[in-house]
Amino acid sequence: MGPVEVGRILGVKPQVVVNWIREGRAHPSAVDGIGRNRFTAEDVARLRAGLGRRRSRSEGPAAAQSGTEEGGDAGQGG
Repeated sequence: MGPVEVGRILGVKPQVVVNWIREGRAHPSAVDGIGRNRFTAEDVARLRAGLGRRRSRSEGPAAAQSGTEEGGDAGQGG
């Protein structure tokens, strides 16, 4: 599969998949004869698993920061 198919499966645009490859976050199993990245079903499963971890990590600190800011504002006002 190429970035278009992988993006469709994961619910992201193909350019996002290409960016992940450039950033070293996605690792295609092969590159075909004309330089296109090719992913296996196992590659896609690893990406999907990684997406879940990244999302939960990114949501955690943001939620903690917004809670802290709200608490700080309430404390200063009272």
